[in-house]
Amino acid sequence: MKAGRGLTETLALTDQAAPRSSAGRAAYLERRRAATRNGILLAARRVFADASYVDAKIDDIIGAAGVSRATFYSHFESKLELACAIYEETVPETRALFARLPDLAGGDLAAVREWLDGFVAIHLEHRYVTPLIAQLQLFESGFRARILQDTEALIDLVAASGVSVFARAAQDKRQRVKVRLLFNRVANLCAEVARGEFDGEAREISLDLAGEEILRFFDE
Repeated sequence: MKAGRGLTETLALTDQAAPRSSAGRAAYLERRRAATRNGILLAARRVFADASYVDAKIDDIIGAAGVSRATFYSHFESKLELACAIYEETVPETRALFARLPDLAGGDLAAVREWLDGFVAIHLEHRYVTPLIAQLQLFESGFRARILQDTEALIDLVAASGVSVFARAAQDKRQRVKVRLLFNRVANLCAEVARGEFDGEAREISLDLAGEEILRFFDE
């Protein structure tokens, strides 16, 4: 959706281009439904940025999106499903980033720092998601299992690269746990950096230390 354009305006423009053929009409309805869903997601991001997951109400999201309750529930069964959809938007970027990690084996600190800066950039782009994920894990019992599942999928992703230190994680439980702990530390640090919890010098030192840890890990 174009920045600065509300859902009502977007749907009005879509209506103006509505086709007459049955096939075109079906495609048009699908585009309209997608625009409505995206409008709800956009509104929910704003609401979750201003309020905690627990305090944010579906009525707040409906009001921000400018849709009816019936329209909301035609797209999302619950606030949890909506929050999970917001989280899902970050998954492809994270997977693509971690797919590049094995390529850094044998590289230098500058290359690893570039990778870490990319991870920080993801957290900055989706800065509302990190606190949302933390709250979901506290208040929605099934979501913690989803996060663990996705972490395991990232480990499988790097293990399939053939790089020894990651490949061993496919068979060795201890090595798998070591990879998971490394990923958790790196993710937590990049989230802290994105939140501005370090001043300029401390930020660089922290990312350098994380980069050096990753390089040592490659050498194990």
